[in-house]
Amino acid sequence: MFVNTVKKTLLTILLILAALPLLAQGRSGLQVGLHAGTNMRFGKDIAFRPGADVALDLRYVFLAPLGYTSRVGFQVGAGLGYMSSYQQSSITSQTDLTAYSTASDGTPMAVPMRYTVSADANYQDKQWELTVPLLLSFRFGAFALDLGPRFAVGISPSYSLALKNGNVDAYLVDYDVHIANDPSVGTIPTSGLSFGGNSSDTSFALYGVAALGYEWRLGQKGVSVSRYNSPHALEATERSVTIQLVAEYPLWQNQQATMPIVRLSATAFPAPQIELPALVKPLLIGVRVAYTIFPGSDKRYRCYCFR
Repeated sequence: MFVNTVKKTLLTILLILAALPLLAQGRSGLQVGLHAGTNMRFGKDIAFRPGADVALDLRYVFLAPLGYTSRVGFQVGAGLGYMSSYQQSSITSQTDLTAYSTASDGTPMAVPMRYTVSADANYQDKQWELTVPLLLSFRFGAFALDLGPRFAVGISPSYSLALKNGNVDAYLVDYDVHIANDPSVGTIPTSGLSFGGNSSDTSFALYGVAALGYEWRLGQKGVSVSRYNSPHALEATERSVTIQLVAEYPLWQNQQATMPIVRLSATAFPAPQIELPALVKPLLIGVRVAYTIFPGSDKRYRCYCFR
């Protein structure tokens, strides 16, 4: 145990020492970004209906030269976002219940029943999010690649569920009799059933993020991208605009979203319970536009130009 700890410590020190030359040549900046996209769930028997995914964030950016035209570094920041998602699917739920009755001689008797309920289930959830991204950044010429995790805290999550086109069938096993869509066994009205509510619980999620796009450097006349990491430099402030295609997928959630359990009302028999399918994890696809500025007040901050 002690030997492993020493090895890990030495490896960490070596990695830090190896990174010192890059850190010495690197430059720090600020970035503000706007993300807009869609939130989608895919799966068998699930109809496609995209949701919303919008966020505004502020990030600290560090980049250091890597080779002649490339740079490497990281981004960390915080932001506020709003997201909603949908899941539309046809469900069939089967429940075995027992009704109790009295025979003609007064003897109590059990009546086994098998309920089959089918309906179209339309589920929606939405929430505000506080987000904290921590990404590795790579710049290959004008191409921008960011990879890493994003931590999200959900605020005031809410959901709604609508059941439509329903059919309720109660099968009395011992009598081989079906009772369908009758108030005595429970019904789903033609207009449908709606449920909804807010959750007081805070949700946490960890997303895997991949962003690929293009970076335009602004206000640097005479700048040669091929000479960006040249030792010949003049002090200047660097500004850039980046447009990236972003894909995100939840790697972990403290609360796996589930559809609520629905119990129908019945007048003469036990009420059937509808088991709804589990929610599929969403895939987030969007576009992020960011403006980055590297101040030029420090002599280490360089604008690499033609000689």
